Amino acid sequence: MKNLEFLHKYYPLIVRYRRSIAATLAGLGTLLILSLVIPTPGSQTKVLVATAPLSAGATLTASDFAQKSLPDDFAWSTLQSEPGDLIGKVLAHSISANQPISSNDLIGQGLLTGLPENYVAVSLPVSASTSASLLNVGNVIDVYGTSNDGFNAGVLVASRARILAIPSSAKSSMFAGGSTTSSIIVGVDSVAAISIAGSASNQGFTIALLP
Repeated sequence: MKNLEFLHKYYPLIVRYRRSIAATLAGLGTLLILSLVIPTPGSQTKVLVATAPLSAGATLTASDFAQKSLPDDFAWSTLQSEPGDLIGKVLAHSISANQPISSNDLIGQGLLTGLPENYVAVSLPVSASTSASLLNVGNVIDVYGTSNDGFNAGVLVASRARILAIPSSAKSSMFAGGSTTSSIIVGVDSVAAISIAGSASNQGFTIALLP
């Protein structure tokens, strides 16, 4: 009985506004389908990205990076998220605009990630005759020093060292002649680090690129 009363009361309105009601129901159906098909955004991680291209050896300031969000699936553990952890740090190599900044991009302990536990990062003065165009982060090199016996023969002081960083000052000055030396950052085992420290000279070391 109540159903009949309801139809009798509202049926004229339903007929009058049937098109509007149908359009509304169609819209709600579309929204329901889209909510099932289109995935909702997952959780995201705040990271710091470069605001412009930055060169190796650059000392980071607050204007060099900005905070953005990355889906958790695309973020990795070494990405930086705290501005205070970046200000004043030096880039180990060049990065592009909008590239997330990782601890592995900075001169510091993060450079040794993935290397054997006995490896350390040392500054290696290189001969001024070394061409910067041949050097890239990640290159494996042998390091030769000058012997102290007066024969000027080359002595292998570090085998299979890995270039971890090339400061921008080194990039610009290693083309120059003369006795000026520049330094790069290399990863070597602790024994090789002692050899490098004991063989340092004003002329710098000679390096040989390995496959």
